[in-house]
Amino acid sequence: MSYFDALDDRQAAHLAGHLSVRKYASRECILVEGEQATGFLYLRSGKARIFRTAPDGREQTFRLAGPGDTFNEVPVFDGGTNPATVEAIEPCEAVLVPTDAFARVIREHPEAAMAILGHFARRLRSFTELVEQISLQTVQGRLARYLYQLAREEGTRTPAGIVVPRVITQQDLASLLGSVREVVSRTLRVMDEDGIVEVRRKDILIRDLDALNRLL
Repeated sequence: MSYFDALDDRQAAHLAGHLSVRKYASRECILVEGEQATGFLYLRSGKARIFRTAPDGREQTFRLAGPGDTFNEVPVFDGGTNPATVEAIEPCEAVLVPTDAFARVIREHPEAAMAILGHFARRLRSFTELVEQISLQTVQGRLARYLYQLAREEGTRTPAGIVVPRVITQQDLASLLGSVREVVSRTLRVMDEDGIVEVRRKDILIRDLDALNRLL
């Protein structure tokens, strides 16, 4: 974890004695919104989604977490409850960093404090972008942006186009885009009819990346 780069081997070994590794099955809850936080987590493997649920049951996904990502740092500092629910979307392995152990590192190593401040700054920028997208962009634009970034970061080039994995359901995707499943399904169908994407059982084929980019 990059937060602890400032620690030497002895200090890192001492901290490691306070950590615990936890495994989660697909669709198992890792954290529940509103419960008392015991620390933050570092995702070693798998993917998870971080979301909140409205009183009427609607969900808004803030982001998807992958290997190397961390989440739930805020309660470590403010002593509050978990700010969001985290659900594994495939089998995950995570490391719990207890609040007391992390607070001690922060007190003794200012470099670690600066590292997490930089992390918070990047996260705040991403949330600002999320608010902008939900407020100002159409569902088509939000979907195009998601697929374009996915193609650039995780896509595999083939003669037919760029193949990206389908790791989340259309319901999860709608929650990530601030929409509903029916609208996302209809938008994907229009993109399919226009020859831009092809939704398949286990993946999505991006046939025309340039056309997708023009929809952003």
